[in-house]
Amino acid sequence: MRCKDHTASKEIFNIVSCETCSFTMTNPRPNTEKIGKYYDSEMYISHTNNSKGIFNWTYQKIRRYAIKQKIALLKKESAKGSHLDIGCGTGEFLNACKEAGFKAEGVEPSEKARIKAVKNYNLPISNDASLLQYKDAEFDSISMWHSLEHIPELNDTILQIKRILKPNGKLIIAVPNHKSWDAKYYKENWAAWDVPIHFWHFSQETITLLLKKSSLQLKRKQPMIFDSYYVSLLSEEFSSGKKKLINAIIIGLISNIFGILTKRGHSSMIYIFEK
Repeated sequence: MRCKDHTASKEIFNIVSCETCSFTMTNPRPNTEKIGKYYDSEMYISHTNNSKGIFNWTYQKIRRYAIKQKIALLKKESAKGSHLDIGCGTGEFLNACKEAGFKAEGVEPSEKARIKAVKNYNLPISNDASLLQYKDAEFDSISMWHSLEHIPELNDTILQIKRILKPNGKLIIAVPNHKSWDAKYYKENWAAWDVPIHFWHFSQETITLLLKKSSLQLKRKQPMIFDSYYVSLLSEEFSSGKKKLINAIIIGLISNIFGILTKRGHSSMIYIFEK
């Protein structure tokens, strides 16, 4: 498939799949020195934290609710110990972890987002995504909310995550699911392809196989219900040039229904792995 970068460069990128295991990726992709310019867009809200306009305002309201749900999930899966959020953006979830009683740290390569997180919440945040700065078995839990798909050194990062997790520690990963109904409906205009900053494109099967290689076992999974509407709204704009709210609600609802009734899964999924 050939997909357009709708948010920054307007360039076209290839998405390819392995014929053996179906693992899907953007190929070729920009190198580390050039990738930064593809994040330079006001549409990338997790780095800008923009609340201007009804769309961004609504996003922020839903994000606050979603953070409460994430904290509830984290409390259920892990004791209030040490937690690392990889790809913490502007720090809203990480700050909620701190307020909930976790010893919270973050990793955020984007200088723009990292500065906002430190300024707004005084959080300990590293810019080193290699994770080599952390000790063996340092964290009770680690989260990656829509960040695994951005990591260039995928296998190395997963091995480092396993190293710094305590025995029986939990890894919580949220990623888009390219086998969802909305992905198939919008095809190359599906917003969650998000080329080229999404290097990897996961299904329920491929992410489970990937983590199993490092002996991280899937304990359970659950949908991110709101993501189907958000992704559909962006996809409508990418398809027609307009944010067609009614269309997006209908497509998002259909996708969620298919996610419940079939094995497709939802537009975005949360996976809880254990070391």
